Amino acid sequence: MTDVTRYFYNGGLNCAESTLRCLIEDGVIDAPMDIVRMMTGFGGGMQRGSTCGAVVGAVAALGWVTGRTDPDGSRTESAAAVREFLKRFEEEFGTLSCRELQATYVKEHALKSDGMYRKCTVFVEKAVEIAKDILSDK
Repeated sequence: MTDVTRYFYNGGLNCAESTLRCLIEDGVIDAPMDIVRMMTGFGGGMQRGSTCGAVVGAVAALGWVTGRTDPDGSRTESAAAVREFLKRFEEEFGTLSCRELQATYVKEHALKSDGMYRKCTVFVEKAVEIAKDILSDK
């Protein structure tokens, strides 16, 4: 497993970028590295504290593998994978919200601080782990 701190925390990528990059680098999804760019705006809960960027990065990876490109294609496999991911992440942390994760787990650290990145690394690691597990049989 790629050390997520190589990109997130020490590496300068945000949570969404780091999650997707690790899944590509670990060979979990077969996608060009260039798609990591589309995650840039999703860090920090889409810059507003909404859905955690690590969650968004993992859902993007799940969609890459299980999604569709044709409106007549089935959404069933993708929907099941995403629901499973969200359920497991929420069971682990109690929420999908960046703002709530910050309030619960990062509360004593300022935004963009070393402490915040250290704490948020856990969310990225867990998102990568859950997505890998879900995609392991795909």
